[in-house]
Amino acid sequence: MQKILLADPDKQLIEALRSAPGNEHYVFEEAHTGEEVLRKIDEFAPHLVYIDLLIPEIHGIELLKRIRANPKSEGLGVILASTNSMIQNCHAAIKEGVDYFLTKPFEIPFLYILFDRFFEGNLMPESFTPESSLKKEENESYHPKEPDPNSYIKFWGTRGSNSVSGPEYMRFGGNTCCLEVRHGEDMIIIDAGTGLRPLGETIDTAKCKTVHLFLSHTHWDHITGFPFFDPVFDQDVQVVLWSPVGFEKSTKELFTEMLAYAYFPVRLEDMRAKLTFNDLRDGHPVSIGDITIDSHYAYHPGATLCFKIHVAGKTYGYATDNELFLGYHGNPNAIGKDHPLIKSHQSTIDFFKNSDVLIHEAQYTPLEYQRRVGWGHSSISNAAILCKYAEISEWIITHHDPRHTDEDLLAKLQLHRDILDECNIHCHTQMAFDGMKILL
Repeated sequence: MQKILLADPDKQLIEALRSAPGNEHYVFEEAHTGEEVLRKIDEFAPHLVYIDLLIPEIHGIELLKRIRANPKSEGLGVILASTNSMIQNCHAAIKEGVDYFLTKPFEIPFLYILFDRFFEGNLMPESFTPESSLKKEENESYHPKEPDPNSYIKFWGTRGSNSVSGPEYMRFGGNTCCLEVRHGEDMIIIDAGTGLRPLGETIDTAKCKTVHLFLSHTHWDHITGFPFFDPVFDQDVQVVLWSPVGFEKSTKELFTEMLAYAYFPVRLEDMRAKLTFNDLRDGHPVSIGDITIDSHYAYHPGATLCFKIHVAGKTYGYATDNELFLGYHGNPNAIGKDHPLIKSHQSTIDFFKNSDVLIHEAQYTPLEYQRRVGWGHSSISNAAILCKYAEISEWIITHHDPRHTDEDLLAKLQLHRDILDECNIHCHTQMAFDGMKILL
């Protein structure tokens, strides 16, 4: 009887081989490691050995080399089999004298055919191509579903206070706040910082006849891009401005004064687009096609809003100017759910709760915040408390301090992650940058 050593870590496969039809013609022994293969060759003295290429302890090619270098193994047939069927492995096996390189998975009757061919004296390696190592199946090529390129959120400006430029700001950008939300034919813009100018250059006013511009508030860094917004100079376009009701003057009055000839060569009434001004009120959502935007008062000087955007089945919270837990400098872990600070911010927490993504500022490190209480912006640690109780799993930080360079923001990002980790808040975080796009 011809003797065959079966060496494979897959014990079920070996059992199937030993019990397959035709087994009565052979005597089998088995091994499950490279060292065991060498020992069984000496003890069992097989005529043929089947070896899995990645058998534990000794690689199959190395086993083949040792077998061919051993005078006692002269004439011993070797079949190498592997799912790692790369052409380099096949060529290496042939170079070392393999009798056949077998691609897994294989049909057991085919392996028995190889056994028969070896003992008939006509088993030789076959030419190898990458295609031969794969079983062809219908629809085998996987193509993931691609998101709609016309449905996205895009950051056109992520700075606060004032715009910046220079090589130290190239990674995160220097434009002040401006966010585009687009879903098919529907589009809204939030804030009119300097990022509004490059955004305006991309809007095809031949197709987009109505532009909805939402203002969180009327501080300079959120409106200074408006006079440079291309659509306001197109007579066929309607620009609808939505803004909170201010303490002193209406948004239209403020824009009229901002565009006095002493400040700008084109007055508000000279802009060719049809401009309309609408009030935004806390708790009164506005729908623009399939995009719905809700608002809530923020903790910031003057009438300021933060937003919640419902689009494409998801919810995105957005707050650029929001000083949470005014004057608190302690450890976030010390703020339990019944703490007075939580109760005083409960409406804000509820507003953002379970947002799929929270886009929220954290302009100051804890150390910086000690000198900037009341400026209208949060520390990292205080914003982290909001993430904890609003159950936020994805936090994108925006409204970067103009003094924070790219290097500073990278260090600050690590500080965000350290604080979240120390407070056991399971929230992924990243820094927004000019041009960042999130496909919906």
